[in-house]
Amino acid sequence: MGIVGVGRALAMSTIVMVITGLTLSGCSEPVDDARTVQTHLGRLHQVVDVDVATPGTDRTAAITVTYDGDVEQPSVLAGLVGEIVQVADDLGYPAYPLTLVPAVRPESSLTVRASFHEDNVLATWLTLTDALLGSVEYVAQRDSETITVASEGAVAHDVAEVRRIGHGTRNTTWVFRAGASAFTVDGRVRASDVALFQATQRTAGQAGQPVWARSWQLDRRATHVRLDLDVALGTADVSPRELTVTRYGRTLAGLARTSLTTLEATRKPVWLTLHSGDDTFATWASGRAPTKGRDPLGRGWDAWLSRRA
Repeated sequence: MGIVGVGRALAMSTIVMVITGLTLSGCSEPVDDARTVQTHLGRLHQVVDVDVATPGTDRTAAITVTYDGDVEQPSVLAGLVGEIVQVADDLGYPAYPLTLVPAVRPESSLTVRASFHEDNVLATWLTLTDALLGSVEYVAQRDSETITVASEGAVAHDVAEVRRIGHGTRNTTWVFRAGASAFTVDGRVRASDVALFQATQRTAGQAGQPVWARSWQLDRRATHVRLDLDVALGTADVSPRELTVTRYGRTLAGLARTSLTTLEATRKPVWLTLHSGDDTFATWASGRAPTKGRDPLGRGWDAWLSRRA
């Protein structure tokens, strides 16, 4: 399904009405019983399930609607959103985030804030949920959007698909999750980001090797790139006092060298952190001297990592 497709003109005009409804709803006083809103929304065509929060001191207004599989085009989804907004506005429900959940992919969700005015959000949402293998959590706000894709073993496919789709601006943040590991990208995902992700996956290695990463956090921001590796040494637990340069420097040298080479290929300022569980033992940042006194055990890993760079 492409972003520019059937019903785009109708979708854009309908979304304008949706925006107006979301904005005006903020002028209403909260209703005492959200069940009335929930009952009316449950009667709408294409609505499978509804949850309406009762606003209070410990809970904000919120509406979550699960819709059926017939909603496959932006114009149809925009029409449904317009009906939801109309019901909430007529019943005096206060300004709220609206979360849409497709019944065919209940692990995915689109959350639209009251300040929503991007006319291509609904089309992008439908494109992503159609093309990606992982779940999609899309949060659209007035000046930013965060799109989280949880793909487990299919994360490489989904990173490449997002690059092919080409969605993203300077206000977009992508988060790709695979278990405990994550890859964050500012803006549009480019071919260089796909290569960076693939190289990091290879560097992480496999469980049981002499050195491998239990998890990693890779951030490609507009101004820098940062990699945090949770390092495992074989299959045994190594205490901080045992984790010395003398004992494990040679074992970790290949991982450090490969990681630095991968990061520096981006031609951005680089941060690399190595830790084992809660023990952060080595940190290096391009253009900065090793930090003195950061490691209370004085093991010298920062200087060691700087020499590898």
